Amino acid sequence: MSWLPVGISILAADFSAITVMGQPAWGYRHDLELLVMTLGYPLMAPVVILVFLPFYAKLNLYTAYEYLERRFNLRVRLATSILFQLLRSSHVGIAIYAPSLVIGLITGLPVWKCIIFMGLISTVYSTLGGMKAVIWTNVIQFIMAMMGISLVFYSAISRINGGAITAFRTALDAGRLRILNFSTDPTQLTSLWACLLGGSVLCLASLTIDQAILQRLFTTKSYKDCRRSIILQAVTVVPASLMLCLVGTALFAFYHFHSDHLVGLNSEDAIMPFFAIRELPYGVSGLLVASIFAASMAVMSAGISALTTASTVDIYQRLFRPNETAQHYAAVGRIGTACWGLAATFLALFAKYLGELVNAYNRVSSYICGPLLGIFLLGILTRRTTSGGSLIGAVAGLFLVSWVGLRSQWSFLYLSVIGLVATLIVGYAASLLMEPPPTAQIRGLVMGLEVDEHAVAGQRV
Repeated sequence: MSWLPVGISILAADFSAITVMGQPAWGYRHDLELLVMTLGYPLMAPVVILVFLPFYAKLNLYTAYEYLERRFNLRVRLATSILFQLLRSSHVGIAIYAPSLVIGLITGLPVWKCIIFMGLISTVYSTLGGMKAVIWTNVIQFIMAMMGISLVFYSAISRINGGAITAFRTALDAGRLRILNFSTDPTQLTSLWACLLGGSVLCLASLTIDQAILQRLFTTKSYKDCRRSIILQAVTVVPASLMLCLVGTALFAFYHFHSDHLVGLNSEDAIMPFFAIRELPYGVSGLLVASIFAASMAVMSAGISALTTASTVDIYQRLFRPNETAQHYAAVGRIGTACWGLAATFLALFAKYLGELVNAYNRVSSYICGPLLGIFLLGILTRRTTSGGSLIGAVAGLFLVSWVGLRSQWSFLYLSVIGLVATLIVGYAASLLMEPPPTAQIRGLVMGLEVDEHAVAGQRV
């Protein structure tokens, strides 16, 4: 695949209804402080390109977790792949829940019925297509989503007496344009430090250890195209997220002057489709609702595809049937796709308990991403880390993150940082108590320890 559709597809992977509905809802309720999180993508893009991509490009991987088996052992590969599957299945579940709110808004049906309907549609849709279809439909769906967002923003502003100037002053007076929070209180959810530190870890993890993103990168023609895709995503995600937040600000200004129009709104997470359905002409509101569904289906299909790849390649093929034909694995993948779609639909029934929509997945991800990323960094950056040490570090990271998350009121954005640091420190320290891995075993798998080309050439001769 060329770098352009892959780059847009990576961007679309984060633009499900979770984002398309959640970020405007946050802007409507709060301010723009959460936007600082997205700076993690341009800040971490050089790390991805310089540290991770060289390894992924030369190893010819189907999943990132194959690298960990080569660097450590099978246990580490299986542990990290299972952690990813837990993480991504929760994301797909939330992505199914979000558009179900819209179906409920339109039809009046209970949300649980809408979840089952949306889950079944997504499962069938994902079963029919392959990776190439996912990428190109992601491109179309992302364009539709941005068109719908732009229409809502223009319509909300144009229906306020005084237009953009009045909307700006109204939002400013209400504190809705505040973007930087310099508080050092760790319980402040969106302080600058929480968003920058936690956002950077979450963004780095997304681009380096998430199979849903990596399988797109693995389809590029070359290392150069892969690098271009990451750069495109990094420079586009901030303005796209800013646009989403400003839509929420525009909706706040609109309903400030038309508060009587809010009658019938059951969840502020659905404020944007509520506006579209109630305030826009039928054709235009239909386009907006379609864009929300398009954005969600892009993420659902990619997420289910990634889950299927990980479970098929990392578990089924590696443990049970290692020497079957490609047709056999494709058939197993179809079954896996259906199973993962049903599992995600079940998880969607509980998504409402995760709080505000925009942070629902980030809240789950903050518990797992730090330890998962820590294992990869230990493998790539250190020669001394052992397989046992990396697993001990990850367990320590998960334990500490869970303890802090359950016993304190700290911003959940700090959890990913705590999990990463704990995994790195404990994992490396535990490895010092163990026998170091043989240099020959890790050559070419650790930064600074490249393969001896002369030795390889001699072996070939």
